[in-house]
Amino acid sequence: MILVTTWIQWCGKGTQARLLVENHGFKLVEMGVEFRKVVASWSDLWNEIWEIINKGYLVPDELGIQVMEAVLEKYKNEKNVIFDAFIRLPWNKTTFEKIIPDYTVVYFHLDEDIAKSRLLWRMYDKETGETFQSGTEVNPKNGNILVKRDDDKDEAPILKRFEEFKNQTLPIVAEQRKEGKIIDIDANQTIDEVYKELTEKLWMK
Repeated sequence: MILVTTWIQWCGKGTQARLLVENHGFKLVEMGVEFRKVVASWSDLWNEIWEIINKGYLVPDELGIQVMEAVLEKYKNEKNVIFDAFIRLPWNKTTFEKIIPDYTVVYFHLDEDIAKSRLLWRMYDKETGETFQSGTEVNPKNGNILVKRDDDKDEAPILKRFEEFKNQTLPIVAEQRKEGKIIDIDANQTIDEVYKELTEKLWMK
């Protein structure tokens, strides 16, 4: 089963993906992490791309397509994979379906006020790109000191990202819904309740 997760950042999709990894043997592929791995191997572009990512800007389409194709080629023959945050823009969908045409989208519905609050307080590992809940000061995996992301320090950039999601990603979700690819999940519930709904809808009782 190939899954693609989507909705506003910090809606809990990463937590649910990790539960599927632990309990059902899925492999989690996070676009941000994989993007950094690929670009890091292209040393002449790394500093430029890193600066673009850290400022919260979108990477140019032509470069993004190259990186996304490189990532998808690594996983196209895997049987149970969760692709986190891979399809946000029209070219994402085109590129993804060229390499992996058969997939299911898990769409996590979360109220914007809750998402905004979570984003304002989350912490960030500048080296790995991982994010953590408020109150976490050190990455438990590597001991790195966590900081606030520049684009999370006040509401303005967060609200801008919400608007970009509505304007750019929601039309794609509408297309995927017409194609029968969407599973809707209420992310305003507790972690356990979300997981129960998710596994039931994925026929994993």
